[in-house]
Amino acid sequence: MQVFDKMNNAGSWSIGSRMDQMLENCGSLCEGGACTTAAGDLNEDEILNIQDLITMVNHILGSSLVADCALEAADMNMDGIVNIQDLISLVNAILGSARSAQLNGYAEIKYVSSGDDMIIHINSDVDLAGIQLSLLNDTQIDVELKDNSHIKQNSYFQNGITRYLAYSMFNQPFDGWTTEILVHSAGKLNMKDIQIIVADINGDALNVSHYQGSENYQGGPQSFEITKLYPNPFNPSTEIGFSMPVGGHVQLAAYDVRGNEVDIIFEGAQSVGQHSYTWNAASFPSGVYYIRLQAGDMITSQKALLIK
Repeated sequence: MQVFDKMNNAGSWSIGSRMDQMLENCGSLCEGGACTTAAGDLNEDEILNIQDLITMVNHILGSSLVADCALEAADMNMDGIVNIQDLISLVNAILGSARSAQLNGYAEIKYVSSGDDMIIHINSDVDLAGIQLSLLNDTQIDVELKDNSHIKQNSYFQNGITRYLAYSMFNQPFDGWTTEILVHSAGKLNMKDIQIIVADINGDALNVSHYQGSENYQGGPQSFEITKLYPNPFNPSTEIGFSMPVGGHVQLAAYDVRGNEVDIIFEGAQSVGQHSYTWNAASFPSGVYYIRLQAGDMITSQKALLIK
């Protein structure tokens, strides 16, 4: 296994010039404080809304760049770079969400070849709210986020770089603390040609370690089981991991001790392999619950204890 040093957060291969480039695009406005545009107001209409969000997404992806005061407004955290961190901050500003306590999250990122494709595994110790990928390749690369149907995905290819964003327009965290990204036809991509930023619900980048795995992603048959229920006991959320031997329709639900279904955690189609979801039981009373996984005739369950 090979360990990679921490990559930078710019999503670009010309990192050292990004601050200078931003100042050049702003001109004397950035340096002299001549701009009066509010942070996040990229279209300068004095309202923070979806239009500003779309404009920022297009800028990060490189499909339509902003400049001058709009560029200064886009740099929500004032670090000289416009990226997924600023996008999450803008979502929070639009929603009027208060900043949570400093999370200081950490993530382990592992890159595993699976035939012609690559699987990027992200294991974090806090909730993820956004991912930004930049991949250097002669042709466009298709990127697919596993599970997380509530997460919006955007990508754009230009000048040999595929840029990809995954985020929630309502700042809802990703399902569980284990996230998988399928990068099609990238199994032989050089690791130096991949840059990734993962950010928490505050828009702060997680500290990350990078590893390259050599095992085959589908190296053996998957069993039908709940592989993870952690923490347990829990309050108010717990992460539920499960594996699928075949693809099909799945229902992951919570039941009380009387056998009544109290919540559907996930229901829909799932592929072969590992999956992860978080159950937030904040609205339920303390007690014993059973997490039940069903796919066709296959059923399994585990006990979970909610303590408030």
